[in-house]
Amino acid sequence: MFSSYIENPTNCNFEGQDADEKILLLLRAHPVTNLQWIIPAILIFFAPFFIPKVLFLINLDLSAIPQSFAMVFLIINYLLVLAITFEGFLYWYFNVYIVTSKNIVDVDFHSILFKNIDVAPLRNIEDTSSSMAGILSSIFNYGNVFIQTAGTSRNIDFHAVPRPHQVADFILDESHKIHGRGINASHHPN
Repeated sequence: MFSSYIENPTNCNFEGQDADEKILLLLRAHPVTNLQWIIPAILIFFAPFFIPKVLFLINLDLSAIPQSFAMVFLIINYLLVLAITFEGFLYWYFNVYIVTSKNIVDVDFHSILFKNIDVAPLRNIEDTSSSMAGILSSIFNYGNVFIQTAGTSRNIDFHAVPRPHQVADFILDESHKIHGRGINASHHPN
């Protein structure tokens, strides 16, 4: 369940899911986007090993600092690493985008105490588009998917998901199935 692109996931459900509603696609941000919190966590983790050497090079004497202060610094440092890692992982893991047989669901997890869920019926999908910007997104094939809805439903955006062009096409195809405009129906001349 740690994948960022899962077709037809098993043993998976969400709040508000209907009994006859099947999850077709479960998406999270591409794992490479986690580097924005992994790299700082690693740097902060190793900081206590390098700070004394840097201070020694600039002729600052650490022997004047009481041992209890150094221990408090280490505890605070590693608690900070733990907090950054825990929050980063939770944010990545619980921010999900779901395509079901009936709806598009965007679960935005902001913190342990706050989440936002946007649902748009597939029948209201008017158009989808996707974009990839930057070197990393081109190398790792991830980007944004924009879903335009009709009526009072909010437009939904999937951010940094894998295979954005394929996802946008998949959503539009599922919408066409609901409207009875399958692939064969769209190629008939008027």
